[in-house]
Amino acid sequence: MNRKLLYVLVSGALVMAGQNARAVTSSGTIGATLTLTNGCLINGSPSQNGINFGSLDFGTHPATFSELTTQLTNAGGGNSFGIQCTTTDYTVQVTGNTNSTAPGTVVGTPGTPARYLVNAANTTQGVAYSLYSDSGFSNVITNNTNIPRASTTGGVDNYTLYGRISGGGNSVSVVPGTYTDTINVSVTY
Repeated sequence: MNRKLLYVLVSGALVMAGQNARAVTSSGTIGATLTLTNGCLINGSPSQNGINFGSLDFGTHPATFSELTTQLTNAGGGNSFGIQCTTTDYTVQVTGNTNSTAPGTVVGTPGTPARYLVNAANTTQGVAYSLYSDSGFSNVITNNTNIPRASTTGGVDNYTLYGRISGGGNSVSVVPGTYTDTINVSVTY
């Protein structure tokens, strides 16, 4: 056999063998998912626990006071806390406070519900106070009832609280000291 012919036959056989040994390609898909639930930014933070809604500071006064009032301070927006949610179907409520049972001696007129600032050094001494949603002190904030929105600015709903102590001492029998309570607030969405 001619060498050239043999070379052509062998080359042709190799080419044919290479075509039969092609690579196999398999294909498929990968599913990607993400589930998002409603969320709220409270004072600009997405935190869900340990949120600082501000403070009600009645200030420093002689123990012989008659009536004291205050407004929420140190909240995200100064005198209010701001809430911005992915849903308009949310509620803001005061759910209670630490000192809802009267200590031994109380100064001031207890409201409904009862709330007491208790003397840190002498826990048998308390000062009754109430929470309001308006500066005219006519809309009492009760536990587990929606707090009305004070305003909306740039898509952020603002809420504020007012505190009032009425029927105060006007007496020298009030024990001087620092009186405190903790108010629990919830945002449900």
